[in-house]
Amino acid sequence: MSVVILSKDELIRVEVLKASRTLFQRFGLFKTTMEDIAKAVGKGKSTLYYYYESKDEIFDAVIREDMQEVFSLVKAAVEKACTAEEKLRMFTISKIRAINQKANLYGIVFGEISENPQLIKGLKKNFEAQELELLRDILVFGINNHEFKRITDQDLDDLSHIMLSATRGIEMGLLEDCRIKKMGDRLEVILDLICHGIKSGGRIQEPGARSQKPGVGIQ
Repeated sequence: MSVVILSKDELIRVEVLKASRTLFQRFGLFKTTMEDIAKAVGKGKSTLYYYYESKDEIFDAVIREDMQEVFSLVKAAVEKACTAEEKLRMFTISKIRAINQKANLYGIVFGEISENPQLIKGLKKNFEAQELELLRDILVFGINNHEFKRITDQDLDDLSHIMLSATRGIEMGLLEDCRIKKMGDRLEVILDLICHGIKSGGRIQEPGARSQKPGVGIQ
């Protein structure tokens, strides 16, 4: 296994992002200043501005790292699932788990983002393409394995967009209402509606019936 050796500039960037992440989690974006970050890193403000033009640029870099971490966790969970239906479930559930953990760390920041969605609008766009590609791969996997109905390429693209919008709506609704841990059974019903709507001969699970699939509950 090769060892990655970072340059001096790369090490400083890592230190800046690490210190900034701690400050953002503790005080939020708006109350954290460049002076705070410089002091936490043990560098002068002029040094900080050499690497980053503004606090917003640092914030973008921190959130981009966290969003990439969430996506990597989701992708890993999807790849471990054996069927397309399980993959779709894990796409949503593992993402909500990861976001919930981030929300616990970034309580203040999540509140700021809720009131100012434009803060991460650009970042969300960047990750949308990755999520759509992953969803499309899951649907193709299901079609090839005869789990899902065969559809046209255009319908495949449209369905991927619809499913991403639906899962994002679920995520934001649960986060804003702080109801993630209470929604395990209801989320299963919602996922059944999504999965069985594209599954040949599938029957939608009744709201009172609980899924017996291991590993899909929200922790």
